[in-house]
Amino acid sequence: MMPSEGYMLAIICLLILGFAGINALRREARRKWIIVENMPQELRDAKLIASEKYYSTARPRKMHGVVDQLYRLASKTTVIVDSKTRGKWVVYKKDIVQLSVYRLILQRNDYEVSDYAYFRVVTPKGIKYIKEHLLSEEDTVAEYDNARLVVTGRKIPLMAENKRMCQGCGQQPNCKKWQYSE
Repeated sequence: MMPSEGYMLAIICLLILGFAGINALRREARRKWIIVENMPQELRDAKLIASEKYYSTARPRKMHGVVDQLYRLASKTTVIVDSKTRGKWVVYKKDIVQLSVYRLILQRNDYEVSDYAYFRVVTPKGIKYIKEHLLSEEDTVAEYDNARLVVTGRKIPLMAENKRMCQGCGQQPNCKKWQYSE
């Protein structure tokens, strides 16, 4: 027995309305998320093109990393967003170096990347997006080379300014200037 055309039309209409309802729920959930996030307008208007994606390059050095989020702006430029969990809203030089390396990797993978990035800093007080300019290619490579020398033990790290800078550093066993033993 074949269902009537009216019956089939009703099922199709219900499916369309169901999908439209799901879409509306998704849009509303995204709107609420953006409000909680306090996301900058240019990222709200951008398209998320990658999340937690691995990239690598062999030029100018062998580099790799996992980019938290990559957004494409209306201008076709991409912007890197990296999340950090902190006690306060702060971005450190090492964070800027990290995203400058990611920028260089992405450029070698034919992305047009902005000269700034956003740090999504999560604290007990909430979430804040902090926009920071990234290093030039020359400065990025110099920082990368310096870090490789320190990590491989071919260069002695600089004296830390305070004990907190040394906490969690993987170079403590190799550090000849370790002054904070307990």
